[in-house]
Amino acid sequence: MQNTKDFLLELGQLNESHVTQLSASFNNLPKSNYLDGDYRLRRYSHFNFSANALKKMPAKAFEQSAEFNDFQGNVARQYEDIEQGLIDSEAFVEIFSRFKDITNLDDEASIEVHQIRIIAVGEQGSQVTPEGVHQDGYQRIGIFVINGNNVIGGELNIHTQKHAAPFIKHKFDQGEFVVLNDKHFWHSAEDIRSAGPGSANMDVFVLTA
Repeated sequence: MQNTKDFLLELGQLNESHVTQLSASFNNLPKSNYLDGDYRLRRYSHFNFSANALKKMPAKAFEQSAEFNDFQGNVARQYEDIEQGLIDSEAFVEIFSRFKDITNLDDEASIEVHQIRIIAVGEQGSQVTPEGVHQDGYQRIGIFVINGNNVIGGELNIHTQKHAAPFIKHKFDQGEFVVLNDKHFWHSAEDIRSAGPGSANMDVFVLTA
């Protein structure tokens, strides 16, 4: 396996037709009973990825240490699995292919995937990262922004230190992504609000390994 110290950060763009396919699946995300469950809709699964094929692993709860997440740390959160139709799509496989190629993961590595829609209504903003500038406690993270609808804000920030100003600040959209070394960088995102009447939403896949 590649030494994680050798891998730092890479930006990229998903296939345009795949972005269109992926967008529709976010309309089926359920609410949850957790602190952010009304405005951050989510599904969560984990996989092995080998020979360009996905193997879905048995469902498990998602839990982060309070060391890394002071918003919902040390809470075992159970989310519904990512839908099988999405798992079977070429569009979903491209995300794993790009993530694995960039980070040089072993075939046996467990890759966790969060499919998230963040919603903001009217002038009321929503936090994209309630935990602020943070690390996730993994070695590799991929943030794939599929769509932003009627959104002001939502820029992703990459920091060299927790209290440093971001050296990357960009409003990712339409399949743009960043894959980064979580041991080396911190990340955050700006809150979102509606650009006009009605609600706004930001649709994201987050991969960790």
